[in-house]
Amino acid sequence: MSVVRLVDGIPEIDAAVAARAMKFAVEYFLRQMRRGAIRGRVERGSGEDEGRHRLSFRHHDRELIMIVDESGRIITQELIMSLPTPHWKRP
Repeated sequence: MSVVRLVDGIPEIDAAVAARAMKFAVEYFLRQMRRGAIRGRVERGSGEDEGRHRLSFRHHDRELIMIVDESGRIITQELIMSLPTPHWKRP
């Protein structure tokens, strides 16, 4: 089953799929995307990765990385969680 559509060679993913993968409610995900708090990046594979795309979404303490084949099927998916950076206040 194709989860990602390629439109003129550019991947499009349903927000619900990305939101679930990042452990967010869809409404929260969309609101954060509109605010620019979730950033996305698409990288096109070359050489032996020709036809594949890497989709990355980053928000504060988490990054979602998906590798998608030429038919739009997710090959791998990884959610990387990191500790939040403390914001120290000066006395």
